Amino acid sequence: MTIGSETPFIHKVQETISRYRMLHAHDRALVGVSGGADSTALLLALHELGYSVAAAHLNHRLRGTESDSDEEFVRVLSRTLGVPFLSKSVEIRAAEGNLEAAGREARRQFFRELQDDHKFSKIALAHNREDRIETFLLNLMRGAGLDGLVSMGPVSGHTIRPFIDTSREEIEAFLRDRGQAWRTDRTNLDMSFARNRLRHEVLPRLASLFNARLTEAVTRTLHVLQDEDEWMNEIAETWLIPGGEVRASAARLRDAPVALVRRVIRQGLRRAGSDLTNVTFDHIEAIRSLLEAGKSGKTIQLPRGYVAAREFDQLLFSQVTETKYSFSYELPIPGTVRVPELGRVFRATFVPNNQVHDGHPPEGKTRVLVDGDRLDSYVRIRN
Repeated sequence: MTIGSETPFIHKVQETISRYRMLHAHDRALVGVSGGADSTALLLALHELGYSVAAAHLNHRLRGTESDSDEEFVRVLSRTLGVPFLSKSVEIRAAEGNLEAAGREARRQFFRELQDDHKFSKIALAHNREDRIETFLLNLMRGAGLDGLVSMGPVSGHTIRPFIDTSREEIEAFLRDRGQAWRTDRTNLDMSFARNRLRHEVLPRLASLFNARLTEAVTRTLHVLQDEDEWMNEIAETWLIPGGEVRASAARLRDAPVALVRRVIRQGLRRAGSDLTNVTFDHIEAIRSLLEAGKSGKTIQLPRGYVAAREFDQLLFSQVTETKYSFSYELPIPGTVRVPELGRVFRATFVPNNQVHDGHPPEGKTRVLVDGDRLDSYVRIRN
């Protein structure tokens, strides 16, 4: 899908879309538009290519009237292009001062809501070639594995990045050629943000000291890693049991190489609907521990309501969207209580200190040891 007066820039964007099969004629794309150069150019390019698009703008309200002006800029641009404009204002509250992460999560949630409400088939983001390199290096310094190093891929589920092979220089040249203005976010120059320090200080220094063509070199490496990552994910997929629920054989995984086990766990979570946001190495290792003997009935809680559970000799991945049962029972100590909702009987008893070895209870798959001196005469069992 192209236009008659196609420019080299527009042709390159269409090539990227075609190469990674990002968009088809029937798709409706929600374009995240902040008003900056990248997202402004993306909206223009997809519109010129004839795709069905709408602009989505989240006002973070972090820069007062400047944030409101950004929203108005995107509204006017959308009206000029004749595309739908969808916006929302939020108050960003950052845990531990991490405004970057809080902003990303707010945008992600906003786009998901719009996609569900308006039935968009794709979410188009304006991440470019340099953005991908920055993310690669940031994740590398945080200790990510291969999966994390290529996390900003051309296509991630319903999310597409048509500018992933395009440079910032090319994007800004395209806008100047079109006579199209854009907004400049002054927080992009704030060196308290790790990405800004990497962009404005570290990368130019690395290029001057080691390789003037650093961008091209890292991009080649990313392409190689991405191909290998996709191949390994295809292998991991074959270890998941076909059917409605997302499951894998604990017995098979127990004897498999550790690298493959971790890959199967991540693939299982993806199949269950997770995009692996905030799923850490420790989470993956905790799930891997479920493969050990005697772990049937154990679960690992993950971000956004996802759960990994050991059920007999299978590993189950799911998302708990709502509580099926609401119950509350008192279990006397000592004593027993039956919970019909679970089809189980719970028993509390005392274990003398001389029967406790190395801080563990006597042998058993469903026993939990707690400090009796810190308990009342009963404990409460709730959903």
